[in-house]
Amino acid sequence: MLELKPMLSALWRNKISAMLIALQLALTLAIVSNASVIVQDRIEKMARPTGMPVEDLIAVTFQPIAQDYDMHGAVVADLDLLRSIPGVVDATHTNQIPVSGSGSASVFHSQPNQEIGGEVSNYYETGPHFMQTLGMNLVAGRNFTPADMRVVQPNEDARTQVAIITRQMADALYPDGDALGKSFYNSNGTDPVEIIGIVERHLGAWVSWSKAGNVIFFPRLQENNFKRYMVRAEPGRRDEVLKAVEKQLAERDPQRVMHIETLSERLERSYMSDNVMVKVLSAVVTLLTFIVALGIVGLTVFWINQRRKQIGVRRALGATRANISRYFLVENSLIAVTGLALGMAGAQIANHFMVSSYSQPALSLPVLLVCALILVSVSLVAALVPALRAANISPATATRSV
Repeated sequence: MLELKPMLSALWRNKISAMLIALQLALTLAIVSNASVIVQDRIEKMARPTGMPVEDLIAVTFQPIAQDYDMHGAVVADLDLLRSIPGVVDATHTNQIPVSGSGSASVFHSQPNQEIGGEVSNYYETGPHFMQTLGMNLVAGRNFTPADMRVVQPNEDARTQVAIITRQMADALYPDGDALGKSFYNSNGTDPVEIIGIVERHLGAWVSWSKAGNVIFFPRLQENNFKRYMVRAEPGRRDEVLKAVEKQLAERDPQRVMHIETLSERLERSYMSDNVMVKVLSAVVTLLTFIVALGIVGLTVFWINQRRKQIGVRRALGATRANISRYFLVENSLIAVTGLALGMAGAQIANHFMVSSYSQPALSLPVLLVCALILVSVSLVAALVPALRAANISPATATRSV
């Protein structure tokens, strides 16, 4: 039968080393659990659906060299050309590239002349072809028609009478009812904009924005000094289409500067910091766990070397190899449980500070328990090999000087 009293007595005699391992486990649990929550949050964030077939989309930005450039005529000609290219599903103009980190936003209200409150939304200026080009799912209402379109000069009032919004934005503006057919207003505005359609989702311009998914689409084309297009290729033909787009746009009008890239590249750059954080925190978690395991192995080996005579005496008195191994495993478990109990409290305190100060995700009890269980398992595995070696100590060798 296993005696806890001799174990506790032995731990008390070696309390400094036992305390250091316990504190190391506590600190590791506090760091690992909070890092795991952040990693999980970033992975879920990067896995969010964008509402678009990102792998098939190409973004084009151009700026004309001439000062008196016919932007409207160029857009019409360019889009007709793009839609005629083999492998192109559709193409549309847009004021900003989705998931690029660059975009436009404003505050919108469900009532006129509101000066406080409202919902902030990313917005796009596009046309009837945007739905098919961006591969979005219209869940209610209708798409834009050519009659809805407005072509405006740089200094002209750019307001439109209709708009299409995401379901997330619809729920934000009208949480108690169907937004379709209702109106919203610009900040301090009096002219209503009717919601004629609702799309299932669109992530918008800023993937790290707390309101990503609040998006409004307006049917207009502003004749400014640059323009952007989105081109959707057939699945598997994106790279082929990209080369054709670049070649044919340059041939149609060489008097402009163009930049063409895939939307996948844009999205990857937008998530670059999240990817780096996941990799760094994963490496930190792995390294800390490995260091804890080394510390437990070292401490267990040290104690075994100190107690060779005692082990030999116990073996000579009839203790089995299983008894000896179990002794050191249970002794290690006592240290691990003490350290992890302290670590759970420390993890909660650290997480509360991170949530309040840095808006990090909250640490849930299941995640904390899983991390603690993993560290207990690591500590037991780390102590297992030295414990098995202790069980193989010969009674004659250990008691030779007794």
